[in-house]
Amino acid sequence: MTKKERFKFTKTLIKQLRERRENTYYGDTEVPPLHLKTNTNGNGYFYLIKRVQGKKVFVSYGSSDEMTVEQARKAALDDIELMRQGINPNEEKAAIRERRLNSFTYADLFAAYKADFQVRIKAGERRPKSLEDAQSLFKLHTKPFFKNKDVRDLTNDDARKIISDLKTAKSPAISNKCLTQIKSIFNYAKKEGLISDNHFAVAKKFAEQPRERVLTQEEEIRLLAALDEEPQVFKDIVLIALLTGQRKSCVLSLRWEEIDPQQRIWTIPASKAKSKKGLVVPLIPAAMEILNRRSQEAEQGEVFVFPNKRSKLGHVVEKTGQGSFWRRVTKRAGLYSDDKAQRLTFHDLRRSTATRMARAGIELAIIQKALGHSSIAITQRTYAHHDLSQVRAGLEHISNEPQTAVELLKEQLRALTPEQRKELLGGL
Repeated sequence: MTKKERFKFTKTLIKQLRERRENTYYGDTEVPPLHLKTNTNGNGYFYLIKRVQGKKVFVSYGSSDEMTVEQARKAALDDIELMRQGINPNEEKAAIRERRLNSFTYADLFAAYKADFQVRIKAGERRPKSLEDAQSLFKLHTKPFFKNKDVRDLTNDDARKIISDLKTAKSPAISNKCLTQIKSIFNYAKKEGLISDNHFAVAKKFAEQPRERVLTQEEEIRLLAALDEEPQVFKDIVLIALLTGQRKSCVLSLRWEEIDPQQRIWTIPASKAKSKKGLVVPLIPAAMEILNRRSQEAEQGEVFVFPNKRSKLGHVVEKTGQGSFWRRVTKRAGLYSDDKAQRLTFHDLRRSTATRMARAGIELAIIQKALGHSSIAITQRTYAHHDLSQVRAGLEHISNEPQTAVELLKEQLRALTPEQRKELLGGL
């Protein structure tokens, strides 16, 4: 191979040199150590030739098809600066590749966390729905902020920047969920010895206002009227949610084996409960009427109370997004709004049930037991003072309350102490 003259490299000139199909190389007049190597196949490659500590070093950059002249010059100048510092660019690149191969990224950390989560699901300690939510949050929100950085090399400054970027890019609600997940994952990693420090341990969340949206009597009439235009299964789902105060995931995945028609109770297994503890829910007559009807109409061997053969899970799935039955119904009833604070969510049904029980004068501890909601303010000893008959009586008030009791609701809520109001409305 022979070396020919130097040129000021340009895109046009490089094309002409490659078309000669000669096995040779050329120098750049702008950055003298930068060269272009051509061959008989018409290819061209950028590389650097420079002596470092008496030894000639060759640094390859890549094809002129994939790299512009400007990019090649910048890469060459960067490597020349490394050489001035006594660093061999090839050795530096090899070290970087080695670090990448042995790096432990946030994605790797989440994979370990997920594996542990799956073990806990099998043990009945965690819910599959929680893992589904965690994976969605990781993929859509938290992962991009860590990029491919090795989590073992994170510093307090890195953590502060990630938190700052997160709070700037995301809404307060999403930001708080992300911080909860990040803290949880890094706590797990530290406990397992995967990292030495959790730089996110003291990260502060946004102060969020408790959601207080509840369904009024007038709104309930509109909601049920709107449901009349939907298949019966959707109306039954909403009514069971209102008459039991249970979470959407528990209602939708309700199995016949969880219902005891003789005792008139619904036993929610710990694997489904957010509190990770099993819950026994009394079923009032209005709820039993729906369940008895659905039982008579169910196909032989049907597992779910609200089945859907097209769903991978086997039961009705409701994401509340565009095209969902909840979106259709709330729009039809005039209960949907672009303002999240004003629109009626499925979870507001649960809060509405709790509010009506409070309006009926039911103690807060009874309401919390009925909903299976854990609280540091109400101890397990307090819960133990109330049996299922009291919970059943509280739920009975839902169907027996006066139809014109909106003002009574306001008075009852005003009668609650600030602590009780926060626990009732903010904790749900």
